Amino acid sequence: MAVTSNPQSGRLTINVAESADGKETLRARNFTGLKASATDQAVYDVAMAIGSLQKWPIVSISRTHEIELTSE
Repeated sequence: MAVTSNPQSGRLTINVAESADGKETLRARNFTGLKASATDQAVYDVAMAIGSLQKWPIVSISRTHEIELTSE
């Protein structure tokens, strides 16, 4: 039985380092509804644009794909 993968949506996560009282805390900013057809470069560019609007620096950027698996 063959399995087919159908790309659905995804999520963009931007991790930032917040500092308060000399303590650094990592915080995740999640953005859902990411189009499956979006290129990695486009997602990265959007994350950097969002990051430039924030007070705290970006630590990491990740993309999560949601894929539906069906049998033929």
